[in-house]
Parts: sequence; structure tokens; C-alpha cells
Amino acid sequence: MNEMPDQIQRMLDYYNLAQDPFGERVDASVFSAAGERADTVEQLKHLLTFSPQDCLLMSPRGGGKRTLTQHLLKQLDEDWRIAWIDARETEQLDAITRELIGQLGLGVRADGDTASLFRVIADVVAQRTEQGEAFLLIVEHADQLSYDVQSWLHSLRALARTPDRRLRQLWLSSSAKAIVEAEEDDHWYNLLLEPFSAADAMVYLRDRFSGAGQLEGVPIDPKDMARLNDMAKGLPGELNDIVRDYLIAGTFKSTERKLGFPLTHVLAGAAVITLLVMVVLYSNRPSQPTSVELESAPVAESEVQQRLAEAVARVEARRDEAPEPDLTPPVPLPVPEPEPQPQAEPAPAPVPAPAPAPEPAPAPTPEPTPPPAQPEPEPESVQQGLLAQAADTEYTLQLVGVRDLQALQQVKAAHPDSLPLEIVTATFEGRPWYVLIHGRYADADAARAAVPELPEALRTQQPWARSFGSLRSTLP
Repeated sequence: MNEMPDQIQRMLDYYNLAQDPFGERVDASVFSAAGERADTVEQLKHLLTFSPQDCLLMSPRGGGKRTLTQHLLKQLDEDWRIAWIDARETEQLDAITRELIGQLGLGVRADGDTASLFRVIADVVAQRTEQGEAFLLIVEHADQLSYDVQSWLHSLRALARTPDRRLRQLWLSSSAKAIVEAEEDDHWYNLLLEPFSAADAMVYLRDRFSGAGQLEGVPIDPKDMARLNDMAKGLPGELNDIVRDYLIAGTFKSTERKLGFPLTHVLAGAAVITLLVMVVLYSNRPSQPTSVELESAPVAESEVQQRLAEAVARVEARRDEAPEPDLTPPVPLPVPEPEPQPQAEPAPAPVPAPAPAPEPAPAPTPEPTPPPAQPEPEPESVQQGLLAQAADTEYTLQLVGVRDLQALQQVKAAHPDSLPLEIVTATFEGRPWYVLIHGRYADADAARAAVPELPEALRTQQPWARSFGSLRSTLP
């Protein structure tokens, strides 16, 4: 931090760090997989490449959306064309449109009416997608977009020739209000970055300290780590600031004790003499605590409390400057009711003619009994197969995720029994979502190593390693 370079340098010297564990250099070079962040990156990559849905990534401020997205971009092929827009810095529609055209390199003149310009953008993206390129728009702080800008960016999907030749979009937001009411809820896939647990926080800090040159782990007791993570509400950005403040406070107290060595010994000698005198004078007054008893209070614990208090004060001061984000779902926009149309006068009913006398009806011929209807195929129960056997920490390969169960059953039937595949019925946005999985592996690396063994038709779907715990969290 620029406002206290001396304090940070002192911390670096004390802990033998090559650089600030919470500085920009470590931000750019270290990505921690703590809290299933690596799984989220793989899921986003898969969705942006193959899914007809665009993605909304949500967390409160400091939740790690930007860091995760920057790591995602490193995983994409060089054929991707990326435009990154910060809604706080670019608010007007014409400015956003110019940024979009320029960053994607579309070669389109940014003039004319908005409707014609967006139609041209969609056509150019479709043409170049057919030639092997891919286009992605990332909108940071998307919840600060105006309604007008949101609507125009949504329109790019409707203007696309087909969903797979559209401009893909990834919006980073602190609330669900970034998505306006759309005609179909299937257009967006919403992901929420969960806050760190205490164990996640320790893994995250271990990665950052390693990136800063400290290979001996995190110099914080696990109990204190849990308290610091609670103060940060599990948000990595807040955790960076709190732990830095905590370490700086402890570094200065340790340094001051070293610098005050001679004076401390002099005072300690005087204190011993004073204590001896007080013990003799008050030896007959046991009901009052002696100075010796008071002196025996745990100094280390009081220092930890004070360091935590100082870190709390810094964090609360920062939180007072910014309101807490709202993660509640958006309120649907009111839809105007159509004006009532005048109704024509009903025509008078015709007078029926007298019916002729009925002739005797022939005996009815018995109709053949239709064969019983075949029940529709049901997916495998989510409590059977791999899900019933595997632990939450084990991994599988998710091959395909779709709404159409029959299409997924056809994919499964196209492969021999030597390749066991299972269909899991999950939920997404309150509706069934069918997932095709294969295999059971000890960890994510083992799952990824099995991908080359899959048939080519499944390898091209970009399978991604997913924990069974994550998969179970989507079950109905």
C-alpha cells in the first residue's frame, strides 16, 4: 500500500519476504485454487465455449471475481477476442459501443443509429466465428450499468444468427440486479463465489506467501486465522487487508521490544525490588491480588487481542466508506397491460330447423383395444451409481449438461458399455438440468489425466473435472 511503504518494508524484512504477499505483483502471478476456485474457472470455460447461455459471476466486493476472471483468460485459446469494460469508468452507451468495437478489433465504424450499429456488430461476429474465432465481452461492475445499456447488450443475443455464433458475455457483479427481466431465464447461467472457510483461507494465504518467497507456511496460528477470516467474512480481498494489518501490528511490537532491550532490563530490575517490598508489606492481606499475580497474566494473549483490535479498526473504517452489496434477486419490471379493445355486438343466434326423426342406429362395432402407452425413459436416480458411492472430495468428469433429457440419452446410447456413463438429474434456476458424467477419481488431476482416453466425440465437448460434492449441491 502506498500510504505506508515503511511499515510494509519492515514487515517484509521481519518475515524474510521477497515482496508483499498482498501486493499487485503477487496478484498478477498467483492464483489460489482454495474454495474450489479452480473448479469454477473450468466450469466458466466450459460454459462460455459450449453453452448457449451467457454467465453472471457474483460475489460481494472483495470476493475475488476479477482475479478469477483474469486467470480464466489465461486458460482460453489464442483464437479468443476479448473486450473488458468497467461499468464504473464507461457509462454511456456510445462510449461502451466504441470500446466494444475497438477491443474486439471488429473493424466497424462506430457511427449511425444504435440499432443498425448493433446489427452490424452481430453480423461481423457471426462471420468471423464461422472462420474459427471466438468473441467474449466481460463487463466488470455490471450491476452499475444503466437499464438502457443492459437492454442493448442483451439485444446482441437476439441479433445473432445462431446462439453458437454470438458474442459471448461474462458479467461480474455484486448483486443479481445486473440482469434485467428477460424473455427467457435460460439465457443466463448464474454462479456465486462462496466465501472462504477457515481452512480455505489458510490454503489461500499459503499460496500467496509462497508467491512472496516464504516457503515455510503462514506465520499465523490456525485459531487466529479463523478469527481473521471471520472478520473478513470469507472474502479474499478483505482477508488480504486484514492479515496485512495484523502482521504489521505484530511486526512493530516485536521490533519495539528489540529496540528497547537495555531500558527494559533496567525497568525490570526496579520492578523486582518493588515487588519484593510489596510482598513483605502485604503478605498478611491475601484477599487482594498481589502484583506478582497481576504480572503473571498472559502477555502473548493480550498482544493477539490488541493486534486483532487494530485490524478490526482498519477494516471497519474501510467498510464504513462503502455500503454492503445487495445479493437479493431483482424485482421483475412491471409489464404494461394492453389497452382493452372494443368488442363487436354479438350476432343473434339462428333459429334451429326442426330435426328429422332419428333412424335406428346400427349395432356398434367394437373398436380394437389400443396397446398400452410406453412410459417415457427415466434418467438414472441421482442416489444410485457413482453418486451413491463416491465421497464429496472425489472427482468425476462432467461431459455434457443440457435441458433435453432425450438428447442426452441418445449420446449415452451411442457409446459402448465399455465406457460407463451416467446421467444425473440436477436443477438449474428451478428447472431440471441433465448432466452426463463418467468415472470416479481421487482428485482433479487424476480426472483430467483420463480425458485423453475418452472417445473423440466426448473429448471435443471439453470435459471438466468436477467434485462430487459440487455435483451433489445441484441435486433437487
